Amino acid sequence: MATNTVPFTAKGSATPGRWIIMGWAVVREDLGTFVLITLIAGALWVAVGFTVVGHFLVGGPLATGLFIATRRRMLEGRVEISDLFSGFNLFVDSLLVCLFTTVFELVGFVLCVLPFFFVAAFYLFPYLFLADRRLSFWDAMEASRKTAGRDILGYMVFVFLLVLLNLVGLMLAGVGLLITIPVSVAAIAVAYGEVVGFQSQVRAAHGPIIIP
Repeated sequence: MATNTVPFTAKGSATPGRWIIMGWAVVREDLGTFVLITLIAGALWVAVGFTVVGHFLVGGPLATGLFIATRRRMLEGRVEISDLFSGFNLFVDSLLVCLFTTVFELVGFVLCVLPFFFVAAFYLFPYLFLADRRLSFWDAMEASRKTAGRDILGYMVFVFLLVLLNLVGLMLAGVGLLITIPVSVAAIAVAYGEVVGFQSQVRAAHGPIIIP
């Protein structure tokens, strides 16, 4: 059986600072809803995801839901609380992305801090490939790796700036994370929209993305 593909060519180099500024612009348009969605996601994670098993059960689907909400805001100009739970419709693939990326990043962190940023840069986009293109978890991870691999140093700087942004949010009694987390998600979504491009409609046929 022939495999359906979604070919595309990643465009341009990373522009980390601009992506973060644009991410803030996306969140600012509906700040209250984004803060509420992040608060609900955080409460669910604290309730269930603070254990190792719980982290994978809810962490991946909630991350996917955050990207789905951001994608809707960017494409449709609106966002709903229910978008957060849409990630559970992609439960297995979201869980597996969370599992593999967490393991890879932990290995990178144990080896040294630099490999962590290297790995984190590769896997910035798998949840968006799940939400936007409905790829399988491995195809989504591979598409993300190949996309970031075109300018890995630029994407490592992007990850570094996102980490700094959320450290600032954490230092503000943790409350700042309610803003810095959705801004980070939106910044990644902006980057995806520029270098990959959103699909305005979900394809009926699924398959791996071919990145030349």
